[in-house]
Amino acid sequence: MNPNLADNAVAATPAHPRVAVSGLCFPTLSAVDAIATIGGLGVAGTSMTSTKIRESGADAVAQACRQHGVGMATTTALLRFELAPGADIEEQLALARADIDQAETVGARSVYTLTGRRHFPDWEANASRYAQITAGLVEYAAGKGIAVAVEPTNWLYADLNFVHSLHDALLLGARTGMGTCLDLFHVWTEAELLDDIRKNIELISHVQLSDMTPGMRSLPCRDVLGAGDVPSRHLIEELLAAGYTGVFDLELSGPAIDDRGHHAAAAESVAWLSELLTELGA
Repeated sequence: MNPNLADNAVAATPAHPRVAVSGLCFPTLSAVDAIATIGGLGVAGTSMTSTKIRESGADAVAQACRQHGVGMATTTALLRFELAPGADIEEQLALARADIDQAETVGARSVYTLTGRRHFPDWEANASRYAQITAGLVEYAAGKGIAVAVEPTNWLYADLNFVHSLHDALLLGARTGMGTCLDLFHVWTEAELLDDIRKNIELISHVQLSDMTPGMRSLPCRDVLGAGDVPSRHLIEELLAAGYTGVFDLELSGPAIDDRGHHAAAAESVAWLSELLTELGA
């Protein structure tokens, strides 16, 4: 039996209802098996990549969510574009619409994306071009009741994204109508992070959490909550105080997670986060 599925036969203590576990925590499992595993942890929410959903089939994923009592909080959507003038983007637009349709099928109320690499040397020119390309997609998603969000990432992902801070994501959102998928692993060191959160909490559609292994010099260097340098408790307190009402989604990967074991790492982080959210009255 797959060790990630072994504990599902034993009913887990229900996690706090605002805890979610990303399918990315279980890289060797299909979307359907990941949902079964997450439900076995007593967790009622998940997020999933559009690729994993497509591999299992959106209808099968939706059925697995119903069977295991796990709601789909968000999915990825491929809104990464070649920004060069004259680039053929029609196929990519069709793929993006397909991802939004798939998100609707599995019950997600938001999708999140990276932008694609920058083409112009000036950041503003990239933002303007991206807004021009994606305008119809934001409207298309809104018609299905789905919000579109951009995820800021570390600059080492510059081949995939030109948004590398919450501040940048908010600037892009002002041009595009997109919200922000806030992966705190990527942005927790920003000087104006808390001020940006407080002033723009309504634009944060989803929050992702992990800790960071001290001393690591390469990605991924995520760790279970409470085991690293990220001030997760303080950041969660600030998000709640600002009025964030969504889930807190665990996204765990890297050598420290592999060493603990994917199931054990997820279970440990679920317990830590559930205890904190209960203590804070979330």
